[in-house]
Amino acid sequence: MRYGHVMYQSDTTRQRVATTAIEPGPKRRHAARVVQFSKDPDFLLSLDRVALDAHGVRTIATSVCTDFGIPLPVFKFHARRSPYTGACERPRSSWVELLGESKVMSNEANGWGALPVDGAIRLGRSTTAMTLAHELAHHAVFHLDPPNTPAHGRLWVLRFDQTGFLVGEAI
Repeated sequence: MRYGHVMYQSDTTRQRVATTAIEPGPKRRHAARVVQFSKDPDFLLSLDRVALDAHGVRTIATSVCTDFGIPLPVFKFHARRSPYTGACERPRSSWVELLGESKVMSNEANGWGALPVDGAIRLGRSTTAMTLAHELAHHAVFHLDPPNTPAHGRLWVLRFDQTGFLVGEAI
């Protein structure tokens, strides 16, 4: 597991994905931290006006994860999930670092089920570019930063800026 900042190099030959205009979503509960710590919160908010389908999500996520040098998460799409919400599941190795192998094995046997090796992201069938960038930022934190990094702290906002920029390049 690597900790620290990622230096990524943009690939200008990157394929663009099809997008759809969408109304901006509701104010997020962590918006104040993003506004306070982000280098460009207005840009991140602009990503909330663009919707992506499952193919666009996978294409962009592959590019972002390649730039960060992290594995692609498993994607789970659900018709009833809002385009403005998502969820990111920790990779198994992150849980092992937090709890230890024996506790993770016990939890898997007693109700958690098998944990995704590289992590997973749950999204709606249509999702906003901002939601994708948000969840990819969590995924990057899980792979690159200490396992006890706060979910919506300063380091996560840095990763949100980085993933938001890369998502914005692709749309």
